[in-house]
Amino acid sequence: MSTGISIAIPLGFLLLGATLCWYLAYAKGRWPLKIFLTVILALFSLETWRALDSYAGWPAKETMPQRSLLLHAVVREPHPAKNDRGAIFLWIVPLGQDDPDLFSYRPVSGEPRAYKLPYSRPMHEQTAGAMKAMQQNGRPILIERGGIPGGGESGGNRTTYGDDEGGGFRMRQLPPPSLPDKAPQGH
Repeated sequence: MSTGISIAIPLGFLLLGATLCWYLAYAKGRWPLKIFLTVILALFSLETWRALDSYAGWPAKETMPQRSLLLHAVVREPHPAKNDRGAIFLWIVPLGQDDPDLFSYRPVSGEPRAYKLPYSRPMHEQTAGAMKAMQQNGRPILIERGGIPGGGESGGNRTTYGDDEGGGFRMRQLPPPSLPDKAPQGH
């Protein structure tokens, strides 16, 4: 199995689009309708091209959901000599669903998804703190978009990592799960 980017799907759409445009140009009919169909075909092909990364398993370039659970994170620091601006990769499980546009991916509930965020030092520190806490305590980390300004907070079982300077995300550790009482009732 190849690990590179397959160009078979884009070339297939290009061939299909070129064939349809050729047909529209030489077929008899009204030119306004032909132009409209050509523009629709071109827009559809561009949208399909944009969506190919999602199907190949690459991180989504879309906005992250409002709330999600962090499964894992990888930070790639900037490397100016290689003209690499760095990135933060998050593997998350969305909680709830934002309103996706017509062509966006609609995952099954509980399906994990990878996201790529631009690198920033505050977000790096926030992510590193969250990953360390998750590894030490074994509890999931909740990510909420639009963090609380003014820095981290601690209280009880809730610890917040970072603030709005961390890319507009607030990461906090969830409390341990509460188990139901197993004592028999009414006997």
